[in-house]
Amino acid sequence: MSDYLVRASALTGVRTTIEQLGGDAKNLLQRLGLDDVEADPESWISYPRFLLLLEQASLETDCPHFGLLLSEHQDVGILGALGFVIQQAPDLRTALRELITRFSFHNQGASVSLSVDKGIASWQFACKLQGEVPIRQQEDLVAGIGVDLLRLLWRTDWTPNAVYFAHGAPANLKPYRERFRCPLHFDWDVPTVTFDATILDTAISQANPQLHRLLETYLDELHIAHPDSFRDKVRYLIQQAMYTGDCSIERVAATLAINKRTLQRRLKAEGTSFKELLDEVRFNAARKYLRESNGSLTVLAEMLCYSDLSAFSNAFRQRFGVSPRCWKQQRMGQHVQDLTQQAR
Repeated sequence: MSDYLVRASALTGVRTTIEQLGGDAKNLLQRLGLDDVEADPESWISYPRFLLLLEQASLETDCPHFGLLLSEHQDVGILGALGFVIQQAPDLRTALRELITRFSFHNQGASVSLSVDKGIASWQFACKLQGEVPIRQQEDLVAGIGVDLLRLLWRTDWTPNAVYFAHGAPANLKPYRERFRCPLHFDWDVPTVTFDATILDTAISQANPQLHRLLETYLDELHIAHPDSFRDKVRYLIQQAMYTGDCSIERVAATLAINKRTLQRRLKAEGTSFKELLDEVRFNAARKYLRESNGSLTVLAEMLCYSDLSAFSNAFRQRFGVSPRCWKQQRMGQHVQDLTQQAR
């Protein structure tokens, strides 16, 4: 299965929706290993596992339109900084273009697109995991969020021309009719929302051009560090897992929904290993801490997920030839020497 990631903010409202339907959200999230990431919406989780969560929640709550209900608990805020950029865009066309070009900032396993033909705009959603895992609930979720986004940017009473779903027609159409208030079509090739293209050039009333430019610059800088290659994803997940106190290969592999043997094999194909990436992350963090903080080395060892201070000190000495304390003293001495020379 693919190793695409999605921001943990995608879990917003999942627990509430399951519980409102009488389901056991805690148990389901624990079974899928997603119970400890809800508190950090900026972290990343396995996209295939997220899709499985939606489908399993639908089955266990006996709610075929679970994704549609979940969309009522999510809004543009789940997109993080990208959501702010969209709201500050000068017009709808620019806002949707921002979402299309930067969608991977939120979800690496899907894409959105916009086309115009004979005055009708078609906003489409595509999942890169088509055929690998069920995506019916994701379709409903995206349709609900997408229509709500246009209502937020355009008018709250706005309705699309039509909404098209790739999945078959549900037995109960009432929730869909109430949600979209427009003609519905099922068994379509691509999930699509259509609307009059004339609204694309409508100005967004609350837009702030200066703030929009600043946010665009921020996202451009963020893109430089965006994890694209497999090794970058693993490195990022190690950094993320370190805050939980468990940055083991088992933890990272579980986040990617693969086994550790597959993880090692794929890293080897890119010329590295999990240990090399773990050491890189640890020692980069250690040197930053030693340069900028006077905190306890015991605390540092714990932060870096070492068993104790001795294990950290031995690893550091093996890497740099000196103990952490000595390394810090050497850097402080060099800093004083540099300042003295500059003062002359």
